[in-house]
Amino acid sequence: MNKIRGTKAYKQLLPPLSLLLLLLMLSGCRERPAAETARSGVLIVSVDRQLQGVADIQGEVFSRHYPDSRITIVPAASGKTLMPLLNQKAGAALISGELQPQEDSLVASLNRPLRREPVGRDALVCIVNSNNRVATLSLKELSVMFSRKGSETTPLIRGDDYRLETLLAGKIGKKREDLRAWACRSDGELIRRVGADRSAVGVLFRSAFNAGTISDAERNLVRVVPLVSDRSGGKASLPTRQNIFDGSYPLVTTVYYVYYPGNVLATGFGSWLSSSGQTVFERSALVPFKLLERTIILK
Repeated sequence: MNKIRGTKAYKQLLPPLSLLLLLLMLSGCRERPAAETARSGVLIVSVDRQLQGVADIQGEVFSRHYPDSRITIVPAASGKTLMPLLNQKAGAALISGELQPQEDSLVASLNRPLRREPVGRDALVCIVNSNNRVATLSLKELSVMFSRKGSETTPLIRGDDYRLETLLAGKIGKKREDLRAWACRSDGELIRRVGADRSAVGVLFRSAFNAGTISDAERNLVRVVPLVSDRSGGKASLPTRQNIFDGSYPLVTTVYYVYYPGNVLATGFGSWLSSSGQTVFERSALVPFKLLERTIILK
């Protein structure tokens, strides 16, 4: 009797066991994630938020070339862009301008080998109301405006963009803590406030001004003012691609790709940004860091 009951019990267990075996076999047939190489794997890149649009495009183009890779772009305020990288929650970062002193100190204290590669160029643009008649502005005039010493203008910047503040302060001969300006919560708010105030002068990144988040209607409310460097002999220039590339425009900054050299996909993506990705920068709100080579076939 015991033997018969055991046989019946065994037969009753066969269907569940067969199903479990089938599920295990099917799970083994699932597509496994590709091993991480310079062209495959998953990479999270933390970026200064005005760089999100162009970074998204770079990631998409890279993944089209290398389908086994996936690049995830995470935007952040400039003071927080490097934190995911330092906490190893991201494998790379894309920033406009030099590291902040506190970032340099933090990197040094962690004793982690970070590499920083220049991959693009950006600039600060100065905007005024479209009805404002000012023809040009000098860096000396901007220095007065953004220190509120005898200035009749309303200076505006984005309130939490520390890298922009550091760059602007350095270019006009000030320290960041000496800047005096009204703070805006977003680039769109800054543009709208300048568009509604003839006495307002705003400064923002060129990449932010040309970003897809800013509408043509908003841009039409304002005008970009040519700037005169105190060392340029009085020649004013606009932030055109050529003027940014050759340095004749006075408020140019470098876009850096920061990563851990031991991360193979981060290294591969950085190599892409420095080579084939330069063509993508040429068609974006940024300017390539390198002069692109072109082949002309003469028949």
